[in-house]
Amino acid sequence: MQDFKRTSLALTVGGIGGALFFIADLPLAWMLGSMVFSTIAALRGVNLAVNGTLRKIMTAILGVMLGSGFSTDTFAAMGRWSGGLLLLLVSVALSMVLVYIFYRRVGKFDPITAYFSAAPGGLNVMYEVGEAKGGHGPTIALIHASRILILVMTVPLIFRYGVGFAGNDQAVSLFGSIHDLAGDGWLLVATLIGYFGGYLCRLPAYHLMGPLLATAGFQMAGITDVSPPMILVYASQLVIGTAIGARFLGTRFRDIRRVIGLSFVSTTLMVLIAAIFAYFFAESIGVSIAGIILALSPGGLAEMSLVALALGIDVAFVSTMHVIRISLIIALVPMAFSAIERMRIRQAK
Repeated sequence: MQDFKRTSLALTVGGIGGALFFIADLPLAWMLGSMVFSTIAALRGVNLAVNGTLRKIMTAILGVMLGSGFSTDTFAAMGRWSGGLLLLLVSVALSMVLVYIFYRRVGKFDPITAYFSAAPGGLNVMYEVGEAKGGHGPTIALIHASRILILVMTVPLIFRYGVGFAGNDQAVSLFGSIHDLAGDGWLLVATLIGYFGGYLCRLPAYHLMGPLLATAGFQMAGITDVSPPMILVYASQLVIGTAIGARFLGTRFRDIRRVIGLSFVSTTLMVLIAAIFAYFFAESIGVSIAGIILALSPGGLAEMSLVALALGIDVAFVSTMHVIRISLIIALVPMAFSAIERMRIRQAK
């Protein structure tokens, strides 16, 4: 009952923010509005929380929506995306090295905290592993949470008002169509297969990646070509945005503003690297500059894919690159740290 009350309160606060942003015709309104309002409430000590099961269900819906951005033509495009994968690998490595140096020299973080804070993704894993290795867990978590918050608050606004992307929220009917019932049935099948298959295969963020991959497979195979109704997408935006803001419960801005300031600088550095790569290599890869910037930006898989979806920017490419990015970070960053530790121990002997 306590969890229900906290979740209801959180979604009410987030819903008010989302509705106001929607009325103001802001991009990604239900996510941005709910995130801003819930963050303010959490920082002021309002007891907010989002039920974990509800968040997973809504994230699965988002995965289906992202998967529906794939089509039978995606196979042909994947050959060109190999260059994007190389850019992704170089971008992640370069970003992590530069941000690590920044956190050590400017932020004065200890080596372990700086290392796991510098990883451009994988909030939960970086926090858990970093703290277990002796890093300062709260700082690691706050750096990653504020990085996502900063990106989601700024990138959609820059692309909408600075670059002129109008968005595609109206591309799908609010409540769907009676003619899409058969296709919706296939999407439900893909959701169940992806959700439980992802869990059994131990995919990172299985509740998102499983439905995304299964739906993408159905779409590329030509089994279905429909998308979930936008009302479900708005609901997923509301839940995910509110959950981001609720992460800041128990913190006070005056106590964390230095860490957020450091996160802002490091996030800007990472996005600049993405923008430089996009400017020089977009034409050779065959993806828009905006698409590559979103694909290389160090936001969360769900959050940055939602931005691409809301603005209609190379959704399949952005989603694919973020799935690969998160998988690589979760798999390789802790492994690389363990290898470095073993090397140091040998040298000490």
